[in-house]
Amino acid sequence: MWEFIKKIFSEREGDVTVVVLDDQNPDGSSSFKLAAQDVIKVTLFVVILSVLITTIIFFATPLGSLYQQQQDASIRNEAIAISQRLNTLQDSLEARDRQLTDLKHVLQTVPDTTFNVSSTMNQGNSGEVDFETDFPFLNAYEMLSQDQIIFSESLERAPDFPANLPVDGTLSQNFDAGKGHFGIDIAAATNTSFTSIADGVVAYAEWTINYGYVIHLQHNNGVTSVYKHGSSLLKQQGDYVLKGDVLGTVADTGVLSSGSHLHLEIWKNGIPQNPVMYLNN
Repeated sequence: MWEFIKKIFSEREGDVTVVVLDDQNPDGSSSFKLAAQDVIKVTLFVVILSVLITTIIFFATPLGSLYQQQQDASIRNEAIAISQRLNTLQDSLEARDRQLTDLKHVLQTVPDTTFNVSSTMNQGNSGEVDFETDFPFLNAYEMLSQDQIIFSESLERAPDFPANLPVDGTLSQNFDAGKGHFGIDIAAATNTSFTSIADGVVAYAEWTINYGYVIHLQHNNGVTSVYKHGSSLLKQQGDYVLKGDVLGTVADTGVLSSGSHLHLEIWKNGIPQNPVMYLNN
């Protein structure tokens, strides 16, 4: 077949004789004389006609619609997949925004304290004030072991105030019980040591998410001091400390911290006190 086509194109300026042989009847063979150009024209016509008929069948019959539906279904599936990914991404962004909003709300509204002071302090007939703390009040002397009692004569006396600032720094925020800030903030360089403001016993010394390392000292005469945002602690629960003993170091620790500082609170009989009144200015 290809030899025939090549022969026609090679002899396109002349004539081509086509001999048709019948295997069953050799005597019945016949020959045809064709112009090569006519054969080429007929071939091109047949090709063009075939393409035209195929196009008409594709667009005029359900075959074209079926193909188009398959293409549309593929595009639609891709669009649905992209839309689902966009929705997932949007949900993730909205969840992140809610978390940031909640964190901002906590930073602005949650007081910098671990105590839970009743919003209503009602005076009874006895004149006593109702209060609540995170740990029960114990006399500092009662928290010592038998071995420590030998060295704890100072706990039988009231704490010696006023005291020096517990850390070398600058007062950055004052006491404001009305806004839930039950202590003072003292800005200090990272890893600066902080000390005890009076003799006492360590009632609590742990790491917290909100305030970093926190340590509570129980003093005599119903006084408790609280130190927050520590980067390390040198004392543990039950240790006896003297005024001026190093308790640990400060840093920008805890979710509720906005810079390297020490937060100091002083409580007496469960009532928050302004630490400034107990410190040397």
